[in-house]
Amino acid sequence: MSRQQGFTLLEVMIAILLMAVVSLIAWRGLDSVSRADRHVRQASEDSQALQRVFQQLERDLALRASVELVEPPLPGREAPGKPLLPAVRVRAERLELVRGGAVSGSGLQRVRWFVRGTTLYRAAAPLRARYPLPAPTAAVAVLDNVTAFSLRAWQAKGGWQAPGGEARDDPPGLEVRLSWRGPQGEERYRQVLGPFN
Repeated sequence: MSRQQGFTLLEVMIAILLMAVVSLIAWRGLDSVSRADRHVRQASEDSQALQRVFQQLERDLALRASVELVEPPLPGREAPGKPLLPAVRVRAERLELVRGGAVSGSGLQRVRWFVRGTTLYRAAAPLRARYPLPAPTAAVAVLDNVTAFSLRAWQAKGGWQAPGGEARDDPPGLEVRLSWRGPQGEERYRQVLGPFN
């Protein structure tokens, strides 16, 4: 009688144990790669959101109104009249400006940037071809988890100055400081925009 050759129970158990260990190592490796991928994607999305905020702010300031905001000169005078509305008004935690539409001659609109709670908002009024310009009403949340938003205006005499409670009209430059709470903790950003004049 010939004996059948095969694996013993002990050999089968050792093979299963080795496969389980290899599977566990592979699973942990895939898990760490998956977590790293999620982290990189989240950081990329956060970075893009911040970049969109600064690009929109820069675009608003680049399209700010200039000569359209001054009354035409009175008959018999060469000097322009008084300003109807400042093109850029800076307060400590709020920016208000009047900008032209994306298409030349499409009118003007008032825009306001401000923080409420921990969210940065941008409010824009509809375009209007003549005065008075309506105040911005519908605010759109542009960035969450904002812990601080402050502005400083450049003054020819005195350098960077925080507006405090009073407004600074039509500064030649603007410094925006933004603190934001991300997955890695608090991050601070600073952007200098200008010169405008």
